[in-house]
Amino acid sequence: MAASETQEAKIYFDVGANDGRTSLPMAGNPDWVVYAFEPTPELADHLRSRARACNNYHVIQKAVSNKPGMAKFNIAGQGDWGTSSLLDFNDNISTTWRGRTDFKVTNEIDVEVITLKDFCLENNIQRIDHLHTDVQGMDYEVLLGLEEFIDRVQGGDIECSRNHDVKLYKNEQYVFEDVAIGLYQNGFLIEAINPNDDHGNLCTPESKLSDANELSIWYRRR
Repeated sequence: MAASETQEAKIYFDVGANDGRTSLPMAGNPDWVVYAFEPTPELADHLRSRARACNNYHVIQKAVSNKPGMAKFNIAGQGDWGTSSLLDFNDNISTTWRGRTDFKVTNEIDVEVITLKDFCLENNIQRIDHLHTDVQGMDYEVLLGLEEFIDRVQGGDIECSRNHDVKLYKNEQYVFEDVAIGLYQNGFLIEAINPNDDHGNLCTPESKLSDANELSIWYRRR
């Protein structure tokens, strides 16, 4: 992670990288340096294996939030493993996410949690050109962990629950309204809002924002 990399190429942070579907297409692209944050050991190993020949792709096997330390991480090792989280599943998901069978914790591990501010300081990163955030219920905490360094973010996309009634996780503090206001207050313009699901199931071209449990917000600096 040489400091010169941050000056010669655009920086992409993939926080909650999962299987790399968002960031692996940039592996080997000299125009980008990718930092993929993924605490699940099996997924982190997968990312390293896929990008092992690419010196622009860095896997950080740690969780990201607004406070550093150690924490319990719930691995949901079913489906695409995409619902693993620092938080516990909510009690009402059988109603709000009807028909889903992948919301089950299959393992619990202890993980190191870092903040992006500390990571930027340690790696001399002065600018984040795109920040992709998908950490299952604590996405806005990732931005809060930047503190004043949020000014270094030029744009990105973030996942959030539409409201508290349909949130997937207990103790999920920030939902769409909070995130949208927070982005505006930090100097961002919202470019697009897309549904992540349709009443808890897969999206179709006709899916509406009002029917989605989770939304993706795309934003850029004003």
